[in-house]
Amino acid sequence: MLSFIRSSRAKRAMAAAMAAAVMLTVAGCAQKEQAAPQATLVKTMQVIKRDTPIVYDYTGFVQAQQEMELKAQVSGQIMGKYFKGGDTVTAGQQLYSIDQRTYQANLLNAQAGLANARAALANAAMDAERYTKLYEQNAISKQVLDNAIMQRDQAQASVNAQEALVENAQISMTDTSVVAPFTGRIDTTALEVGNYVTAGQTTLATISNTDPVFVQFSVAEPEYLKLSSSQTAEGGAALDNLTIVLSDGSQYDLKGQVAEVNRGINDNTGTLTIKALFDNPQRRLLPGMFAHVQATAGTKEGALLIPKRAVVELMYKKFVYIVGSDNKVTMKEITLGPSVDRLYMVESGLDGSETLVVEGTGKVRQGSEVKPEPMTEAELDTAEQDSAAQK
Repeated sequence: MLSFIRSSRAKRAMAAAMAAAVMLTVAGCAQKEQAAPQATLVKTMQVIKRDTPIVYDYTGFVQAQQEMELKAQVSGQIMGKYFKGGDTVTAGQQLYSIDQRTYQANLLNAQAGLANARAALANAAMDAERYTKLYEQNAISKQVLDNAIMQRDQAQASVNAQEALVENAQISMTDTSVVAPFTGRIDTTALEVGNYVTAGQTTLATISNTDPVFVQFSVAEPEYLKLSSSQTAEGGAALDNLTIVLSDGSQYDLKGQVAEVNRGINDNTGTLTIKALFDNPQRRLLPGMFAHVQATAGTKEGALLIPKRAVVELMYKKFVYIVGSDNKVTMKEITLGPSVDRLYMVESGLDGSETLVVEGTGKVRQGSEVKPEPMTEAELDTAEQDSAAQK
């Protein structure tokens, strides 16, 4: 009986040991399966190859063609204001009147002084004429005649001085009426009636001429050289056929042309500042607005285009991830050209046969294995909207 019990216990122990061995084997296999690397899911796109207009895009801002701060030329209290903020005023239109009582008194005083000086000059002139005749008759000495002529000349100088005072007083009187120096729009922060202004210091208002307007932007030296010798598809000069896209994405319906080019390249940025002139009859363009200036420099046949989302920047260089036939990625440096909507034109680094990682670039590295999911150019907008929504 005892041997039977010992045999049963041995069998149970052996069974338990076998079960434990099986479990360890299964666990080891599971760990091996978990340790196996998983391919990263990415979205990919073939490099696009098609004839493409070469469009250079620059960020610019709108400036008034003419703009000035309207400063008071005389001191005094504002007595009248004859416009509303934001109005378009015409050249010569009266904008303000400044208290003129002091200047009117100064003018009357200067005119009185001029009348006295002219009377004194008349007497001195008659004396000089009479003494001249007497001298010719040897009735007076040469010194007496010289004194008479000198007094006449002094009286003339006094008249000249008084005339200058009258002219200055008249100018001050005129300056009490402030007029628009040119046709333009006036700002809404203009001073109101009752304010005291100081000559040469107080700004009454700011006035801008906004038809036409300047759009200022900066161009890198190599691009300026290309554009200055390029033509559009219609045969016009690239820099004389500029378009602008406003901040809401709409394209301005009138073309502009380069009007001013800075004297040289900026030493710090290596760029050239340019001002383009655009007609603005509807006053749609306002000073301070941002605008994308676009210059078309012909068409490049068989241009290589890639999504902007596919570009990775490292140490001021541009790279893309190329998916190989073994689904492993290779990082390759490229040189970018102008942007075309949501794409970049590639100058060098690709031959057009590559498949690129478009989404998921932050999850892969050189040599990573990926699970590519192709996407189309039409899906780029949808993908960007989804990405923005997730953020």
